[in-house]
Amino acid sequence: MICESYPWKQDLLQRKQLFLEYNTAEHLEKDFEEAYTVLEKAIFYSAFIIRKLLDCQSKVSDDVDRYKIHVEKYRSLKKTHRLRVLPNEDSHDWEHPKKQKMEGRRICNSLIHSYAFSFVYSKEESGIVIGFYVTSDYDRNTFLYYVNISDWLNYMDFVASDFVVSLYSEYNSNPKVDDYIFTEKKRGTLE
Repeated sequence: MICESYPWKQDLLQRKQLFLEYNTAEHLEKDFEEAYTVLEKAIFYSAFIIRKLLDCQSKVSDDVDRYKIHVEKYRSLKKTHRLRVLPNEDSHDWEHPKKQKMEGRRICNSLIHSYAFSFVYSKEESGIVIGFYVTSDYDRNTFLYYVNISDWLNYMDFVASDFVVSLYSEYNSNPKVDDYIFTEKKRGTLE
């Protein structure tokens, strides 16, 4: 349980700033390994922070719970295993992506439980990160998801600026639950 969400949301913004700072041709050319590690940690830590805030239930609004991100979904053509983790030209059906909206929570889960993860770089000279592929241990042999980096950074901003201004709950006496359930969490913003 998170006691106070504000520091976590500030850390989320710091992760975004680090991502933006290191996602430059200069950083990637100067020390690719260092830049890659900073970028990778920013994505994975942001997924953990967001998922933890969601799991606390009272720390973010219903709008964060329902937030959806555009993704491209690629069907697996070959089995993914430890020696074939990174996507390549014949690993997935690249010709027929399915576009859909996916809940931010599900993308967080895929990142936290990722079996495969790789950045996608622009083909321009700058070569900066423009997105990432991810698949979890659960769906590694069915689909690979592509997330545009600007969509992920917007999601980070949305969560970081979220503020619950009213909260409604009711007690659920079902023996399996035996706890308060939050039925409505209205959004305000921290600006």
